[in-house]
Amino acid sequence: MKGKHRIILETERVKYDFTVRRNITVILGDSATGKTTLVDYLNLYALNGEGSGVRLQSDVPCVVFTGSQMYWKPVLESIKKSIVFIDEDYSFITSKDFAETVRCSDNYFVLITREPLYNLPYSTKEVFGIRTSGRFHFPEKVYHEFYPIYADTPAAYPSQARVLLLEDSGSGFDFFCQALKKTACISAAGNSQIAAKLLQIDRCSPVTVFADGAAFGAFMENLLSVCRLRGHTCLYLPESFEWLLLKSGILRNVLIPEILQAPENYIESSKYFSWEQFFTELLILNSDKDRRMAYSKSHIPEIFLTEQNKRKILDSIPDEIRQMLE
Repeated sequence: MKGKHRIILETERVKYDFTVRRNITVILGDSATGKTTLVDYLNLYALNGEGSGVRLQSDVPCVVFTGSQMYWKPVLESIKKSIVFIDEDYSFITSKDFAETVRCSDNYFVLITREPLYNLPYSTKEVFGIRTSGRFHFPEKVYHEFYPIYADTPAAYPSQARVLLLEDSGSGFDFFCQALKKTACISAAGNSQIAAKLLQIDRCSPVTVFADGAAFGAFMENLLSVCRLRGHTCLYLPESFEWLLLKSGILRNVLIPEILQAPENYIESSKYFSWEQFFTELLILNSDKDRRMAYSKSHIPEIFLTEQNKRKILDSIPDEIRQMLE
């Protein structure tokens, strides 16, 4: 399945209106925020249709998993091209086996949890909380609004960053080491190691963290805790380094800007576990047309390191981040 799908669920007293864009959406939050109510109403609609008093608008089926904690896998594998909602009572969503099931599925999954799901590569942009909006007033109707939890990452520190901490140890690390002359580049050698590596850097040194936002959702809370502890830190979390190269315009394919404008229309959930995988494949397919540009995740081709191309790539970074690094 691909594309974005708007879901409107309402009763006489409650309304939800949200859009699902990727194969994995995570809803975080404490009790009494409307998470379980959402699942309960979806399940009620599935059992009784509009006779339940629930109205549902969606261009694809919305399915609530209500099976056994032990025999979840065959149930999920029988569901096709649907948005599957799983409540936090089901602990199997933390397992590697569940992650493998999601990897091969043509469904989208909306997972309600209070804990990070480290086995799943979900985006920082697809982690939501639910809050009650003032758009409707009880007792007429309560509007439950989805809001992105990580929309406001730490603001750019005003002075020049002395250190760029990268998730990447391959092509992205190579590029920034050669493109930035005044900033020390350090590799964390993996997204799960960034927070620990950040703690090892002198607190007096302003740091910019660069990680693949497309698969970093599970690690955000830990990283933000470290940022609050040490200060002098800002985050830059684009979809991936490959996305940044595509955005730079170095590859002359007229379809690339269109794809980057609405990636969800091109990314099939059963083929790509995360958007980072899609952007890497898109870059490789387009760069292979010119042997000088043939891209590898392990090492960046020299042609990307010409002064003109370095400038294009750096200019694709938001001004406030780029000015800190240069």
